[in-house]
Amino acid sequence: MDSPHPTLSDVTRALAHLADRVLVRKSLGLEPYVVHTLKLVLNELELLIPGLDPVPNAEAARAFADAAEIALRNGDEREALSYALRGLSCSPHDPMLWYFAGSACIEVGSLEIAMRLLWHALWIHPGYEAARRDLEALTSFFDPTDGDRPEEDLSEEDRAA
Repeated sequence: MDSPHPTLSDVTRALAHLADRVLVRKSLGLEPYVVHTLKLVLNELELLIPGLDPVPNAEAARAFADAAEIALRNGDEREALSYALRGLSCSPHDPMLWYFAGSACIEVGSLEIAMRLLWHALWIHPGYEAARRDLEALTSFFDPTDGDRPEEDLSEEDRAA
């Protein structure tokens, strides 16, 4: 019987597709399709135990992580996000790549998804200090319970109000 959930291969293909897609739109924030797909990917990855399946390409993931870090340092946040997502397509449980993706999302102004990505990095590696520090700093400025939500998290009715 086939599983109703995507396989690790399906997830890595989705991440590779998103890596290309984030470079297309240059306005503030991420397009809703990218945000929605990232949320789906995160949900599916939490059903797949880190380390159970072999990493598709650890060497390429390290190279993409280096490229993402350099792009972030140079202020090329969309390029950094693209590199991080491409790296995640090679190693989907790499906490450093999730951290770089979250950092890039902060820079493009997509705070809600940035929080999810940083939290996911901590889910994989609870001792990841940089992710913890950035998530704590982000949550100190953004409390999702006070009604001050980023635009990407609002329903159509909320936006119209």
